[in-house]
Amino acid sequence: MSGITKEYCHSYTLTAGECNPQGMMPVTLFGARVIEVATFHANELGVGYARLVTDGLAWVLSRLSIEMYRSPEVNERYTLRTWIEGFNRHFSERDFEMTDSTGEVIGHARSIWMAINIKERCAADLAMLETLRESVSERNCPIEKITRFTPITAGEGVEESHYRFRYCDCDFNRHVNTLRYMELLLNQWDMNFHDTHRVSRLDIAFMHEAKFGEEATVRVAQAGENTFNAEICGDDVCYSRGRILFADSRYKN
Repeated sequence: MSGITKEYCHSYTLTAGECNPQGMMPVTLFGARVIEVATFHANELGVGYARLVTDGLAWVLSRLSIEMYRSPEVNERYTLRTWIEGFNRHFSERDFEMTDSTGEVIGHARSIWMAINIKERCAADLAMLETLRESVSERNCPIEKITRFTPITAGEGVEESHYRFRYCDCDFNRHVNTLRYMELLLNQWDMNFHDTHRVSRLDIAFMHEAKFGEEATVRVAQAGENTFNAEICGDDVCYSRGRILFADSRYKN
């Protein structure tokens, strides 16, 4: 692994088709770019899908925290930088920094990645990737690490909705795509709310795979001013839990 950079950068231009209704980058696209750039860097380091699949393994995103200080606007160019913060036999911690065309930092993200046994669908030992420790960076990520979530009990003050996962919710692995959980949570608020609020921080833990045809219950409970806890559960399992902090914002229409 000598000679391989500990950091990886990739630049993009935000197209109109990628924007949210407010003409900005949605936090879900930030999540998509996190997965994409992490994949690019893992491939460069020789620990991507092609390497892990030889042992019957694959990377899965376990936890994600995003903070957006400002959202890129349509046709704006931005760059995402990633580096590995920590690594052990059970998971890898990877951080991200988003900058605009002037170099100003406009967002950060933290992520935790695990490897699963593709056949058994269970957590795998990463001992065979021990050399990945050599790629751990000294760069710090300034945002707080994700905290543990507690279950939401149905009752007064908790809003519920139901959703059955469909074909377009599923991905290459034939289970529900990571980003669909984020989208499902954000869809719990209407257009008027999103016109006056923006996501400043989103934390989400991916706990169990959902599959085509399964029905989910989405619960949202206010935890403070502009702060909400949320979860997506099946009959006897929780697919994901998260927390969203909104900031007041008046978008240009």
